[in-house]
Amino acid sequence: MYSSYTILYMMDDKLEISQLLLNIIAGFYEKDARVNYFDTDTLLYHSEIHMVQFIKENQELHLAAIARRLGVTRGAVSQMIMRLEKKGVVSKEADPGNSRKVILRLTPRGETAYRGHKRNHDSYNAVVSKLLENASQAELNFLKDFLEKYEQSLHKTSSQ
Repeated sequence: MYSSYTILYMMDDKLEISQLLLNIIAGFYEKDARVNYFDTDTLLYHSEIHMVQFIKENQELHLAAIARRLGVTRGAVSQMIMRLEKKGVVSKEADPGNSRKVILRLTPRGETAYRGHKRNHDSYNAVVSKLLENASQAELNFLKDFLEKYEQSLHKTSSQ
């Protein structure tokens, strides 16, 4: 059995881990919520750069297909695309196979923003990889399982 001191110590560790997670989330939120130029002269918000990423990684899709894949309305995608067009990062082209549809492409500025965003992700990935390079498979499995459960609980909490 555990002594009351051991239980208190374990509880303190759990609270400390919880606080560390909250600090990490707050730090990411603060950094991610800020606008970023992503190596361009154009300010891009979190949702905008992720639409740029989606377009780059899902080329030849039209508005309705993007909306379906993202689980949002066609109107929401259309509004976002209009903002990105005004910023010069996305262009619309007529679909050669169907004149009623429009295909989205990144402009050179959009390509630059995509590469800048990818470089940010690569930087985060390198930090995590370096921190975990000496972890055992059991430690990696535990951490992955913990983070997946934590992510699921956050989704549950936010949908209630």
